[in-house]
Amino acid sequence: MEFGARLGWRVEVVDDRRAFLTVERFPQALRLVHAQPADAAEAIGADALAHVVVMSHNFLRDAAYLRSFLARPVAYLGLLGPAARLERLLEALADEGVTPTAGDLTHVHGPAGLDVGAEGPEEIAWAIVAEILAVQRKAPAGFLWARGGPIHARTVMRRVG
Repeated sequence: MEFGARLGWRVEVVDDRRAFLTVERFPQALRLVHAQPADAAEAIGADALAHVVVMSHNFLRDAAYLRSFLARPVAYLGLLGPAARLERLLEALADEGVTPTAGDLTHVHGPAGLDVGAEGPEEIAWAIVAEILAVQRKAPAGFLWARGGPIHARTVMRRVG
C-alpha cells in the first residue's frame, strides 16, 4: 500500500474489522472503508480503473472479497498466497453456485506479483506494484535487455505552421 501511495495511486483499505482500520496502521491510505467483505466492491465503487489486492489471512473472508470483486469489472484483482489457495477459493465459490467465466478470470492474478524472487513483505509488495504497473501499461514485464528496441516509445514532434 505504501508503495502504491508513493506512485500517486489512490489507496483505499477495506476491512470489516473496525479495529484494523486505523491511520496508524495505514498512514498512506486516502480512505479507510468499513464494510463487509461481500460488500467491499460496492463500498469503494470498484470499476474498470480499480486495481485490487486481497489478503485478510482468513479463507472465508477472502472468498467473500473475491466474490465481491469478481462481480465488478476491475482492471486487476490480485490475491496473495499460493496458486493452490486461489484454486481452493474458486472451488469454494463454485460450491456456492458462483462460477466465474474465463473472461471474469482474465483480470485475476493469483498469486499476485511478478516472479522476481521476492522474499519478505516489502519485496513482495514491490513485486505486486510492478505487476499492477505492467497491467496498467499493458506491458509484458520481461527483462529490458530482451526487449530488442528502444525502452520508451518515441514521441514525434512536428512543427506546425
